[in-house]
Amino acid sequence: MKSKSVKTVVQVVVGVLLLAMMILYASKVLERKDAYVKYEAFFREKNDFDVLFFGSSNMQLMVNPLQLWNEQGITSYNFGNTSERLPVTYWTIKNALEYTNPKVVVIEVSQYGETLKYKDMYSVHLAWDRFPLSLTKIKAVYDILSPSDTRHELLFDIILYHDRWSELTAEDFSGNYSKLRGYAVNREYIVYDRPEYEFRIDSAAPETEGVKYLEKTVEELQAKDIQVVFVHSPEVNSEEKQARINAVAVTAKKYNVPFIDFTVMDESVVDYATDMSDTDHVNIQGAAKLTHYLGEYLMSEFGLTSHAGDSAYDEWNVDYEQFRKENDGATLTEVKPE
Repeated sequence: MKSKSVKTVVQVVVGVLLLAMMILYASKVLERKDAYVKYEAFFREKNDFDVLFFGSSNMQLMVNPLQLWNEQGITSYNFGNTSERLPVTYWTIKNALEYTNPKVVVIEVSQYGETLKYKDMYSVHLAWDRFPLSLTKIKAVYDILSPSDTRHELLFDIILYHDRWSELTAEDFSGNYSKLRGYAVNREYIVYDRPEYEFRIDSAAPETEGVKYLEKTVEELQAKDIQVVFVHSPEVNSEEKQARINAVAVTAKKYNVPFIDFTVMDESVVDYATDMSDTDHVNIQGAAKLTHYLGEYLMSEFGLTSHAGDSAYDEWNVDYEQFRKENDGATLTEVKPE
């Protein structure tokens, strides 16, 4: 009887393990692949990143880590994410720091004056789906989402994606992911005049959720001896939005953080007639200019060490060459403003 009981227990344990493996596999196949494609290269990197970039899609389209590697020999990852608000960025940074120890974190601040913790569930899923379940991820979900939101779908995304069977394609089984380290290429341009603004600061900005979480972010990063830089991408803003972003200078001064505002700097890095894909984002041509500027700035201000020539980073050379072959000489397409 005792032997039979042991056999039964073993069979149950094996059955449970097999079921768990099947559920895990089904979850990986059924999940929407956006987050996997964008962030898988981050989790596969064996070395610490020198720099991490965070923010909304403004950041995603403005910094090319492979160009930074080729020009400066530094490693970086671009976590810029569509419609991301700064409270989500705060938790994305906390999750990312569980996997790497960067010397510098650069935060794009175009969402500084926003009052909501997040814009929509899609942007939160894109930011966090690839991060494995952890205590930090659980805290993030319960902090950002209200009890009326579908928190459980962010913790166990098979609940959301379980009925995608009819949508599956070969790509869902391929395991392919982007080697661009989070950067997104855009080859369109819209002709704009460079905007000019009368400087003012929106006094309400320091009271928003965005500001509160940005300050928490800076405090925690500085406590870890990680350098912080604020940047604002080139934009064609309303006077009101630019006034809210001008208030970033208040937070920057409070924490002694450099603030580079590409929209209002004296010598524009980009050409608004050729380098913008819309009012908020640069195209690949604009990104090349901004990436070059930031690369030189980061190297000169923070004494980063170039890894060029180190065989431990050979994969970066391979991926840069592939990017260069696909994009050198690519033409831009003009799009008319709506």
